[in-house]
Formats: sequence, structure tokens, C-alpha cells
Amino acid sequence: MRFWSRSGAIVLLVLLGFLPCGCKSIDIPARIDDLTDTVRARVGAGLGLYGEIEATGWLHPAIGFVDANLSPRFTIGHDPRPGQPAGVLRSASFPTMLVAFPFEKSPSGTTDDSATSPALKGWLNACMLRGNHHVEGQSCSLMQWHRKIHHDWLIEAPSLAQLSEAQRSSRNTWFAISGTLGVVTIDVGIHPLEVLDALLGWFGVDLMEDDLRRQVPAPTVGEEEA
Repeated sequence: MRFWSRSGAIVLLVLLGFLPCGCKSIDIPARIDDLTDTVRARVGAGLGLYGEIEATGWLHPAIGFVDANLSPRFTIGHDPRPGQPAGVLRSASFPTMLVAFPFEKSPSGTTDDSATSPALKGWLNACMLRGNHHVEGQSCSLMQWHRKIHHDWLIEAPSLAQLSEAQRSSRNTWFAISGTLGVVTIDVGIHPLEVLDALLGWFGVDLMEDDLRRQVPAPTVGEEEA
């Protein structure tokens, strides 16, 4: 027993040695932010019939017709994904396109997508359980198959095009479920990378590169005089 007690004390001392020296060096607001980044839970009002599962960007299928709602909604936790808009407008290809594709006509001209007729594109979009996020200008699907077929309407928002690699990882590694049933919309999820970031933050490691978000640039000489 003495051996294990002594070993436990040594391990504890080693772990404490990794902590920053002195309480003043610990950025408590940043640690709180990291903790709230780990989960999200929203309930609000919307309009539609839509469901979406997100297990990172690779397993992100959607079904339904349309989902439209506005923020703010009752929210637990902080959603750290950069580029989050004030509202949501989403549509799914399944089952809508399964009904519509027989009525599509092949293009008369020759374009980059002419190798795949609109009818076949509509059928494939439905089978890959594709979801379209119209505000952000992005799509999602099962196994990212949507990347094989270009969406003519979606143009990526400038706020998303400027994201760093760490910020893109933050957006694309959620485990979540969201959707709208009639007039009620929900969105709940957990972020494993943000959980790890919250733990490593106590040891001075900023995995998601987000600890500086609360810092405001120092005023210039002109601003101080004003």
C-alpha cells in the first residue's frame, strides 16, 4: 500500500508541475469559454420538416424538405463554429428529388455538368442524402459524396472562405442532431475536439487556437488621445 500511495503522490506532483505557475497565469475566462465550446443545445421556433445527423463532416446526411428559422433561440453552451449566421435556411434532396427527377430534362447545350443529366443529378443527390445550407453556401451528405456533384445555386459565404484550418476543424468535427418538425426546431451536439481543447487548456495548450478571441487590440496613440 505504501508503494501505491507513494506512486500516486509522485504522479500528482508531476501533473501539477505542468500547470502554469501561480493562479494569476491561468486565463479563467478562456477556460470557461473552452468549456462552453464543448456542447450546444438549442430549442426554438422555425418552419419545416427536416432532419440532419452530424458525425463529423464525413457522416452528415440529411432528409426532409425545408428548414427555416431565425436566431436567437434558447441556447445552452456556446457554438464556436466561425461564420454562424443569424438564421438558418436548409433543404434536403431526399425525398424531394426522387419525386422530381423524372420530370427533369437534359440540357440542350454543353456545360461542365453536361456529362450528368439533370435527371441523373437529381436522383444521385437524393440517394446520397444531401442537405443544402443556403445561407452559408455549403452542402452536406453521407461520406461527403456531395463533393462529386456541383450545386449550381450555392456560393460559399465570404466569412467561411476566410477560415483558418483550426476554425474549419471546429466547424467540421461536431457530433450532433438537428432539425425542424412543424414549427419547433432543435439542435443538440457535442464536440470531442473542443472537449480535448478544454482539458489541454489548463496545461497551456491551445489545441483549437481560440484562446485569443477575447483579447481586444490595444488602442493606438490617436485613439488614446481621443
